[in-house]
Amino acid sequence: MVEHYGQQWFTKSMKISDFEKQKNTSLSHQLIKAGRLINKRGLAEAQKSFHLPGLKQSHLDLFPYIDFMGTGISEIAKRKGVSKQSVSKLVKEMVHMKILFLKVDPDDNRSKRVFFKTSGPFAIQKGLEDLMSFDCLLKEHFGEKSYTSVLKKVSDVIDILQSENQK
Repeated sequence: MVEHYGQQWFTKSMKISDFEKQKNTSLSHQLIKAGRLINKRGLAEAQKSFHLPGLKQSHLDLFPYIDFMGTGISEIAKRKGVSKQSVSKLVKEMVHMKILFLKVDPDDNRSKRVFFKTSGPFAIQKGLEDLMSFDCLLKEHFGEKSYTSVLKKVSDVIDILQSENQK
């Protein structure tokens, strides 16, 4: 057993080297790790491109839940499955960074809708361009045929996961 911050990890039947081997031979783990590294790369690029050193992954994680025509904080929280308080905090930070702005909801004067600043769609487009640039690097490394094969297989994994989520 290994002690880590006062907690015991691993049973006697699993060594750390076996654990690392299992992680490195798991496609699921490798996909998660690749996603995390791609996110880290994208975040660094966004911070640099838009001069926003305070931008965090948690900010970017809200983007898919905000409609270009505006979305209420409660709706963003519901879509993301988190508390209104956590969304409010992140939205406030992004308003301060001039990424988002708030406007009174025309359907309910007591609440506000969250909108992207005019640069919001541009920023999302820039992020997609950065991803495409990284894809070009992957194509150069793998070759077109292998790249297309990997893309197809990862798309199949996504299809499997999405069909499981619909059950």
